[in-house]
Amino acid sequence: MVHLTPLRFALAIAVIAIGYAALSLARGGPFLIGDCPYYAATTHTLLHDGDWDLRNQLPGDVPDHHGFFALSIDGRIVPKHSVLMPIVSIPFYFIFGTLGFLIVNLITTFALIWGIMRLAGGDLAARWLALVAYLSTPFLAYTVNYSPDVFATSLFTWSCVFAVRNRPLACGVCAGLAVWAKITMVLLLLPLALIIVPPGWRATLKCGLAAAVAVSPMLIIQTHLFGSPFVTGYDRDARLTEAGFIITEHYSRFNVPLLTGLGNLLFDPTIGMLKTAPLWFLWPVGVVMAIRSRSASEAFASRLHVVALLLSLLANLVFFACYDEWNASMFGNRFLFPALALGFVLQNPLWRWLMTRIVESRGQRVYNSATDEKTPGN
Repeated sequence: MVHLTPLRFALAIAVIAIGYAALSLARGGPFLIGDCPYYAATTHTLLHDGDWDLRNQLPGDVPDHHGFFALSIDGRIVPKHSVLMPIVSIPFYFIFGTLGFLIVNLITTFALIWGIMRLAGGDLAARWLALVAYLSTPFLAYTVNYSPDVFATSLFTWSCVFAVRNRPLACGVCAGLAVWAKITMVLLLLPLALIIVPPGWRATLKCGLAAAVAVSPMLIIQTHLFGSPFVTGYDRDARLTEAGFIITEHYSRFNVPLLTGLGNLLFDPTIGMLKTAPLWFLWPVGVVMAIRSRSASEAFASRLHVVALLLSLLANLVFFACYDEWNASMFGNRFLFPALALGFVLQNPLWRWLMTRIVESRGQRVYNSATDEKTPGN
């Protein structure tokens, strides 16, 4: 087996990502699909118009874009989705044009896979684990995209990395930005309290203050656009009718029975996890091995870390199992990207065990070969 050093791992991810993107572009495949054009439109209006009004950026008639914009308190068509990724994209769009959006996606994809590796322990087994997670799941297909889900999951993953490494300030910053990138990250980040709180009130306070500072621009922007820091674009989802705009809120669309929804997420023949990421289903084995491990350091720094990550994974599954637009994805279920990342991270003990057996097997073969060479008559 190739010794996958950190440098080789980084080069492998970079070469695969760039090569996959170049091949897709050469074939003429678009990457601004689904919600992507609306995130890109936000960057465009901020850079060229200096405002939040998307009307100049929406081609055709307003009804053509129902479900993709919000209505501000002063009647403007404004972004429904998070504006963090579009803000981060401004310099890339300014320098590279539309290609800049793909470059942002490539960077965040690299950060996500590197974060999975670090969260899984950072050793040889973790590097192979993360590489397989990239190549065998929808993460690869979403390389050629402008994905808010990759962006938010990267921030979420690094929040977990800094939490388990007892870096509360960095954890808080990434957590606040993850919430800004995708508001549903609040639910997935709550279990990290099991990691942040036990070291003491100082660490907890540092993390909380850092998160508050990181998320505060989102609250300011929402106050400006929607009249309250706690009203998002999803609360002001707009539809144009003959009588004018009507406002709907997005959060009432969680109507699917839990077991039915879990069946959809896991076993749908098109975008279910079994179809798109079959190796993800090994995570229960890793969890059992971690909990039964005699020494917690053999798996994670603490069994409490395993519990926290497991609760985040389950929160992701349960929340979106009830979502009636659960299948609004192109190449796999993008709403489950945090669970997808954590599912591979939780396999850490299994992969370490496999790596140990492979090394031992190779060592035994080398020993047997050397013994045979020294045996008279051979």
